Amino acid sequence: MSGSADGNASDADPDGNASDADPDGNASDADEPAEFDATGVKASDIGPIGAMIAVAFTGAVIGLVGAGISLFVSELGLALIGVGVVVALSSPIAYVRHRRQYGS
Repeated sequence: MSGSADGNASDADPDGNASDADPDGNASDADEPAEFDATGVKASDIGPIGAMIAVAFTGAVIGLVGAGISLFVSELGLALIGVGVVVALSSPIAYVRHRRQYGS
């Protein structure tokens, strides 16, 4: 017999997987890139929704930093909270205006 004691083919790995397939049964990962290249992302790849999310997240971060700073310097912290709220709320407004002007 060419099979092993546990019934797997003789070319199987100790895990019981075939040597030329992944554990999930797919072919090898030779066609997939080894690592994501963040420098290869162009501005046109992001799109309006991605930009809206990025701007809203940035506004939220500015507001949270302002909240932390307000414990030590109240005027600066309140100013940063205000700027963060304005930035976070301007993002959806800008997206709605963009969508009305240019369509879906």
